[in-house]
Amino acid sequence: MSVEARFRLTQAVLDTLETHYSNMTLQFWEQPFEKIDFEKRITNILYWVDLAIQEHRSLHSIDPVWVMSQIMAESLFCEFAMSASLAAGICQFMPGTATRGYDMVIAGSLPAHHKPPYRKPELADSLNRYHDLISERSRMRKATSDAVTFDLDTALEWLANGKNGKKPAAAQIERNRQLEEINQKIRQARSDYLNYVEANITELGERDIFRHTDFFVQFDERLTYKKPIYAMVHMLANALRVRQGNILSAAAAYNAGLSRTWTDEALYTRYGTLPNFNETGTYLSRIVANYEEIASRFYG
Repeated sequence: MSVEARFRLTQAVLDTLETHYSNMTLQFWEQPFEKIDFEKRITNILYWVDLAIQEHRSLHSIDPVWVMSQIMAESLFCEFAMSASLAAGICQFMPGTATRGYDMVIAGSLPAHHKPPYRKPELADSLNRYHDLISERSRMRKATSDAVTFDLDTALEWLANGKNGKKPAAAQIERNRQLEEINQKIRQARSDYLNYVEANITELGERDIFRHTDFFVQFDERLTYKKPIYAMVHMLANALRVRQGNILSAAAAYNAGLSRTWTDEALYTRYGTLPNFNETGTYLSRIVANYEEIASRFYG
């Protein structure tokens, strides 16, 4: 994009935000619209979006308006947005995707994160504990899957037939107890990790990516701009290549996974399909609305 085009797109995004969010306390930000320097953020984000699109042009061309619309749906351009599933940053990368797929540093991933001067270093390993507990829960569910068959209907049938259901009932109760125990540990590990991240970005990073860029690069690159934006654009360009330019399938793939946009219907295999998930449907609806608002100001 030319400098003039980047400026016009920046203004289109800013006008969209002001039209729809002024005088509101914003999701992710937890502060009023007027207190957020969106111009500085949109200018910087769009700079990296433009470079990333050029970098991945060999995979597939991408409309920068769409990328901005998607980032807006992901995080409302808030670099400190974190979800309950521990996705973080403006592009909402999950820890595993960020580290294994795009070699990003994430909070707790380096030995240095586990000792001072980082705050609450005793919580730095909570992400690993969270993942270990998720795996433990999966193994436990699989090992005790037989107990699930003793549901209410089965219990009533056994009772009607005079069968003693004490043993399978006890197994079901014990399974439920173990599940709740593991789920409580998972909730605690997730809370500990969020607590760890929040303490460090507030006390060391002062929630200011512009003044403390070096800190965020060394602590959690998902909270920065360059690597997440390059990764998002790469994922979109690759999905567009695989799905023959179907931008809806590509965006759905970013949310739900590329494999979930596949269909074996002959006519549609090349273009993909939209997975039947409420979250993905809501996500796409927001992106399309964002795109219409921004594009009408930019292209109109």
